[in-house]
Amino acid sequence: MNDLLLEIYGEELPSSAQIIGENQLYQLFLELFTKKKIHYSSIETFSTSRRVAIVIKKISKNEKDNFIEIRGPSTEADNRALMGFLKSNDINDEKKLIKKKIKDKEYYFYKKKIKQQKLRDILNSEIPLILSSIKWNKSMRWGYNNQKWSRPIKSILGIFENKKLSFQFAGINSDFFTYGNYHYSKKRIKCLNPEVYKKQLKKSYVTLKSKERKEKILDDLEEFCRNNNLKFNFEDTLVERVSNSVEHANVFFGSFDNKNFKIPEFILETIITEKQDNFCFKKNNGDLSNFFAFISNKEKSKKKNLVEGNLNVLKARFSDAEFFIKEDLKIDANQRLKSLSSIIYYENLGNLYERSLRIKKLSEIIAEKLDYKIEKFSKYLIYSNIDLTSEVVKEYPSLQGLAGGFYAKKFGFPKDIQEAFSDQYKISLFRKEVDLSIVLSLAQKTDSIFSFFSSKKKISGSGDPFGIRRISISLIKILTENKLDLDLFQIFNCCQKLNIEQKIHSVNDLQLIISFLNKRIEVFFIDEGYKAEVIKSCLNSKSFNPYIILSKIKNLTKFLNTKKGINFMKAFKRLNSIVDNTENNYGPDHSLLKKREEIELFESIQNFKKNKENNYLRIDEVCHEEISHAINNFLDNIMVNAEEKAVRINRKLLLSECKSVLSYFFDFSILKIDD
Repeated sequence: MNDLLLEIYGEELPSSAQIIGENQLYQLFLELFTKKKIHYSSIETFSTSRRVAIVIKKISKNEKDNFIEIRGPSTEADNRALMGFLKSNDINDEKKLIKKKIKDKEYYFYKKKIKQQKLRDILNSEIPLILSSIKWNKSMRWGYNNQKWSRPIKSILGIFENKKLSFQFAGINSDFFTYGNYHYSKKRIKCLNPEVYKKQLKKSYVTLKSKERKEKILDDLEEFCRNNNLKFNFEDTLVERVSNSVEHANVFFGSFDNKNFKIPEFILETIITEKQDNFCFKKNNGDLSNFFAFISNKEKSKKKNLVEGNLNVLKARFSDAEFFIKEDLKIDANQRLKSLSSIIYYENLGNLYERSLRIKKLSEIIAEKLDYKIEKFSKYLIYSNIDLTSEVVKEYPSLQGLAGGFYAKKFGFPKDIQEAFSDQYKISLFRKEVDLSIVLSLAQKTDSIFSFFSSKKKISGSGDPFGIRRISISLIKILTENKLDLDLFQIFNCCQKLNIEQKIHSVNDLQLIISFLNKRIEVFFIDEGYKAEVIKSCLNSKSFNPYIILSKIKNLTKFLNTKKGINFMKAFKRLNSIVDNTENNYGPDHSLLKKREEIELFESIQNFKKNKENNYLRIDEVCHEEISHAINNFLDNIMVNAEEKAVRINRKLLLSECKSVLSYFFDFSILKIDD
């Protein structure tokens, strides 16, 4: 069989490296086969914590030699031209040339043989190049070679047509041996084709497919929940992470002493899931259960020792957390507030105490705009960041906010403040009505975005090292889910003023922020199923109000699917093709409007202007048949380029104003219309 099997086996690969390895191997082989015109029936990739592999089935290529014709000089050319052609193509006999006519002129041609490279030779030469082309997040060198891989390589399995390939990468020669799960055996396994490879590894406790490992883990966890009347309490990211940390997913279960519940549940959960990559479970009433689960490569026969060892680590972590809480409670809220002065926020952007003052003021501004009475809570808002000075947050950074709510309770702060401190960093906050949690969360997030852009730092690539993309999406979600009419452009203006008051660096161009947020909201609503062009037509650079943008998108989408909407867009398309994009500050002179069609269009525009307030909510009423008819009637019957200069200019101004007024809420020019 013309099948290719390639496996790179080595030291423990991080979860992210396995995904990168699979994706890039697939893509690089795809590019190679396209370039070399190599055919295949299927490509399959695999990865575990120790290996990345690819199997390509039924590979074929035309290996017969080809010929190409090379045109030489004209037969009428002098002998030097002919001799030069023979020499440059390494032709030792003029008789090897043929003559052909092209457009009544005769030329010499040489039929050159192109030798096809054998498939095996292509693979031997190209695989090392492919392996060295993979772009890892982090890579390393080892030994005496200069080639890099995510982690040191121990062996390379390379098989084609049931025979070993011959190449070298990172100082390792390809072979026909691999290894099984090292917890069970360290013997080499001989493989000469993909079927034997998969079968032998399965026997050796290696589950090659990540999806199968995940399914095994989930099945075992679900069964445990059913048997113990418990609920799931873990995220997909944790399942993926632990499934990629093993080659064979054995799930083990244990329980810790209930006395540990004197530690807050959110801290216990963080220790179990984040620090230990274990799973925890909830009771039906929502309380945390004392059961936990973890994944291991090791044999089930070692269950007792494994569970005891894992439990001992959890006990030590719980003990540390208890100590941190006791130490934290020795320092009161005001002392912690003073400590914020010694913590720099961003370079040239002051300290965390100054940021706390901004958060307080922004919360008051946002509360006023959302008609929320915040006065009785104002004096507590300055404490919203004091948990950043706590030992608990230093040890468990993801608990920022939750720890603040916990300590706010210990300090005797109002319940609303406790909840707001706990909720301020959440991605989503759905409420029946505006509350303090929403107000504080919006203040935190707008200041975070404004401060990032003021710091002159840049977002590059698809990563989000400062969390700004995530924060932006959170703002969009909170404002749209709760139907809050809040223009963030105005809030960023307030941020700018607060920075100036504190005499710290501030971003000058708010358009940079709005442009960034417009890109985020476009991606967000595309994921929600809306068309990109409709979303773009609802955005502008002078405001950013996610709830209003969503309302506009919904109404415009509905309008465009009606007969009235289709007719309006056809009329607008005609208008747009005539009017240039040059802005002007002059409207048409009413006294120069003589024709009925001119007057009708002018009056339609005036009616639109009168009714434009909130017209995105009733676009079908404002962009009605009358204005579509007026545009078409004008363009059908009026000569824009009139002989009289004043009339000509006035008609152009009329059309320009028409387009400008119609584009007040929507940029219709972006929309594509079927003729």
